Amino acid sequence: MRRRGGRSYIWRLALPVPLAALLVGAVFSGARRAWRSTPTTAPRLAVGERPTEPTAPRDAQQPAAPTADALRPTASSSIPPPPERTSAGGPVEPSRSPQPRPATPVGSHPRTFGPAPEPVAPPSTAALRTSEPPPAAVSAPQTAPAPSIGLVPGAEPVRAPRTSPPAVAQPQVPPAPAPARPSPQLREAWARESVRSVRFDAGYYYGQGRSARQLAEELTESWAEKGVNLIYFYAYNRVYGARYRTSYRGNIMEDYGRQDLLGHMLREAHKRGLKVVAWFYGPQHKQMWDQHPDWREKTAEGKDYRPTPDGYHLCPRNAEVAKWWLGFVDDVLASYPELDGVDIAEPQVDSWGDNACHCQHCRSQFAESHPGEKAGTAAWRRFRSEGLTRLLLATSRLVKSYQKESHLTTVFTAQKDGGLMSVAAIRDATGFDLEAILASQDRPDVIQAELIWQQWAATYRNRAVFNPEWTRQAVRQAKDLVRGRARLIAHLEVTDFGAGPLDGPQIGTTVAAAVEGAPYGVDIYDAHLLDKTEGAARHLQTAWLSF
Repeated sequence: MRRRGGRSYIWRLALPVPLAALLVGAVFSGARRAWRSTPTTAPRLAVGERPTEPTAPRDAQQPAAPTADALRPTASSSIPPPPERTSAGGPVEPSRSPQPRPATPVGSHPRTFGPAPEPVAPPSTAALRTSEPPPAAVSAPQTAPAPSIGLVPGAEPVRAPRTSPPAVAQPQVPPAPAPARPSPQLREAWARESVRSVRFDAGYYYGQGRSARQLAEELTESWAEKGVNLIYFYAYNRVYGARYRTSYRGNIMEDYGRQDLLGHMLREAHKRGLKVVAWFYGPQHKQMWDQHPDWREKTAEGKDYRPTPDGYHLCPRNAEVAKWWLGFVDDVLASYPELDGVDIAEPQVDSWGDNACHCQHCRSQFAESHPGEKAGTAAWRRFRSEGLTRLLLATSRLVKSYQKESHLTTVFTAQKDGGLMSVAAIRDATGFDLEAILASQDRPDVIQAELIWQQWAATYRNRAVFNPEWTRQAVRQAKDLVRGRARLIAHLEVTDFGAGPLDGPQIGTTVAAAVEGAPYGVDIYDAHLLDKTEGAARHLQTAWLSF
């Protein structure tokens, strides 16, 4: 008993010692951890200085979780597909094409994504046709009144900008056209190589919900069924930009340009045996007109020459203008080797009279070459035309160097008695010298003669002389002026110049009269008016069969 009790007493005395040691160790360990996690001193800050957050090591940084706003899709989050063309005009493998830039939200650049409303053409009773003699170069093809709508931008061009034409370009041969679909009679007419063409202005087709590819396919199919075998494609709207992909200096693009409408049109047209000629107004270009005030044509008072609201005339005698213009034409030729030709429409220095050009370049050059002579004289009018003639012949020479057809479209002005005005009279009034152009070995392959009976019926208020039948004699007179030095195409229009719009039968009668004059071809302005006019296709096809 005593031994057992002694042991129990000793154990009771020894037990508190290890318990106390454990308690002291726990307290010391907790105090040590607290001391290590808290800095003993803080860095001193200057007055107004904010403390900086400590930087975590690179391998310890983690990306922040995305917020709900960051996960929402935006207009700039979708990347457009890679472009389908290179500068040589051929297809590109998607894996080899450079990465395009993300599409810009619609509305941030309305000037480049789509056409704003086009300038409204003056009414037919306006002063453009009140002078006597009448102006010879009234801009018959009006610009399309495109609606102001939201448009989806296509792929950006990836071709590097070019500022001057190459020395030599090797054209590519387009694939052989597919067999013609129309009737045997039309196939026979095609065999005789008669041209039946329409002018196509894409500005009239905005807002219809069709992409460039769809539009090209549907329209070429419709034109082929009407017997059309040549399309004049309005390639660069002188106000709103290109309907093809371009990065040339000063150029901008409409939405159809970003979608490469010209490329789609070439592919679809050639499938059906239709040729495509790019059509430009020349030399006119709003963007370069805005950028270079010294390139503009001037009046005698030193003001900018603007005969129409949508006219942006550049001086053809200015060496910088000529260099830029030839590069502008070369750009489309090099980019689209499948093109069948280029047409320069209504080139002129003056709408009518001695209003232009009185810019510093023209004044100094005229004073040097004709000392003592004054502006407004016969010598000055001939001098004025020479600058435009040289530029047009250089353009034709460039087009032919690509083994493409060179076309030139101009108004053949009518007189009161129905006869056509002489080439010399038109030269002195407008600066356009047809005789000098045709006398050169660089002359165009095709001359388009604008012979619009309703224009002159409104000008002279004489329907007895100017009616669809007038077109026959006008074509014959135009052929006499050209004298076989170029192929003549009769350019007719469905437009209203104050004498009333043409209905289906009038279109057929006008075209039939032109065909009787035996031109190389007949051209109609424009495609969308033919689509809108009831019975136009039937009457047009019937008239064309007589070719």
